Amino acid sequence: MADTPATPADPHFVPIEGTLEAPIIFFEVCPTFGNNGGLINLMLATGLIDSAPHGKVASRVKAVAHLRMTAAAAVNLRDTLNNALAMGVPKPEGRTN
Repeated sequence: MADTPATPADPHFVPIEGTLEAPIIFFEVCPTFGNNGGLINLMLATGLIDSAPHGKVASRVKAVAHLRMTAAAAVNLRDTLNNALAMGVPKPEGRTN
């Protein structure tokens, strides 16, 4: 029987616990933000439509999450968002020099 070489460990891989149980947060706006001595805070919110009397509708904005993070975590979040946005930018077609 041939020995199968061990798969080398990935030094950049960090195991994450609770990925299946983590909530999914959908938001459309970030109406407030602040910096309190290096602690960054953001409020995430989304628009909701409610039924109203006489066949009308009423809209409102509801907070869905408050984020609190260190400056280092904020930088990491910003860089991750930039990378995710860059993934959606169409690539030029054809040869490039």
